[in-house]
Amino acid sequence: MYIKIQISDATYASLLNGTSRIQGSIGLVNPTEGNFNAHRRWRAKPGTQYMKLPHGRISVTDEDVRMNLRISRNEMVDAPQAILDEGIEASNFVEFITDDSL
Repeated sequence: MYIKIQISDATYASLLNGTSRIQGSIGLVNPTEGNFNAHRRWRAKPGTQYMKLPHGRISVTDEDVRMNLRISRNEMVDAPQAILDEGIEASNFVEFITDDSL
């Protein structure tokens, strides 16, 4: 099977540089043509401190604090309790980081 794909100029330039693989998905326009959409990868900025949580991640930079949780509805966990527990764990981490930097 042959599929003709269309990619962005930035993705094409990255392919020519050969620095790394490009991961993404192909959205089919019809059975033989599609558009390639590159996935963005998360990379920590210099000075970022982060901690992995059971259902997400907390990161602290000079500009902001970010917390991301993702709990599957099919998972046999009490979601509100998991949010509270991981929120307390994240809060302790942020307090430790901000006290350490003062």
